[in-house]
Amino acid sequence: MSEKPRPFARMLIACLFFISAVSLNILLPRYWHNTPEIVKHLLLVFSAIMCVHIMEYAYLWWEIFGHIRNILKETLQATHQLIDENRNSLEKSLQTTNLLIGTASACGLTNIYCSRKDVKGDIYDAIENAEKRIWLLGITLSENVHLDELLPTLNEKITSKLDVKLLLLDALQDSAVFRTLLESTAGEAAKLINTDRTNTQATDPFFHQRLYSDFTHACDRLQSYPNVSAAVRFYTHTPICWMMIVDNTAHFQPYTFGRSASRHQASLCIGDNMPVFKFQMQPNGKPFEILEDHFLKTWQTSNLDFSNIETRIANRNTIMREIFNSHSSWFKYAYEALYTPEDNVPLVKLTNENSQVSTGNVTTY
Repeated sequence: MSEKPRPFARMLIACLFFISAVSLNILLPRYWHNTPEIVKHLLLVFSAIMCVHIMEYAYLWWEIFGHIRNILKETLQATHQLIDENRNSLEKSLQTTNLLIGTASACGLTNIYCSRKDVKGDIYDAIENAEKRIWLLGITLSENVHLDELLPTLNEKITSKLDVKLLLLDALQDSAVFRTLLESTAGEAAKLINTDRTNTQATDPFFHQRLYSDFTHACDRLQSYPNVSAAVRFYTHTPICWMMIVDNTAHFQPYTFGRSASRHQASLCIGDNMPVFKFQMQPNGKPFEILEDHFLKTWQTSNLDFSNIETRIANRNTIMREIFNSHSSWFKYAYEALYTPEDNVPLVKLTNENSQVSTGNVTTY
């Protein structure tokens, strides 16, 4: 079945018939002198009928247009009211956005990534296309951006005489033990603190933790790339950032001890919690210069090369025993602070005689 004609189409048809009937009524007497009266009357009646239809449809469309005009007026009035109500907040938002963009541009900040995973592709492309230098700073380079995947490219770049420097954490340090406490479960942390290290035959539980395992894995892989291992130094400072400087671009991710409550508990690593900031070298861009200087100072003050680390790994049991003997009070306090309920927080007391730390449970104030 065909659709019924719409009112506007009907009015056009009525206009066509009306014009035709009027034209015939005028022209027929001129060319047909003996026009029957019945034909004249029929044309007049038909013209009148079409005229009535045209007036009806015109009035109908006038009402329709009137309704449309009222609807548009009401809609636009509500829209204008909404715009007026939110104009100030929109203007403030635009001003804040423009100010943020301007400040970022002045600092050389060109991008912000939610996590290291989001920047992985850019990092790999930058290293692949590097022309002058590749400076990498991390703990073991095992989270998202993996040392394993970078070693062949780094080896090629060193062969091409690029300035390649790698800074990794010496895991046989008190700062590495503290970070391991932060990245362990309560049970694992208890084993670290309560292990009897006077028994030289027992395996230290620290050597089974992820940080140390990643550290030894990195060292094992570096043995296969002598050129790259010669470009590595191991720092003993407390890790404060993950950073990669490739030519005139720096990717920087600050380290914190904090963890988001919404972060999945299956991953206890705290190294990839903060966003990654991308800075470009600029004539007056201080952040890039500061990051560049931070890397150089860390490099210049790190005196452990790959051969030193191999020696330390061979003596790891002795080193860990000395670390825990020297810092056992602090480690115990840190453990209790991290894994004791908030209403039973340990209180540190320093004696005047030997300044040794003792712990007790706060019960009254």
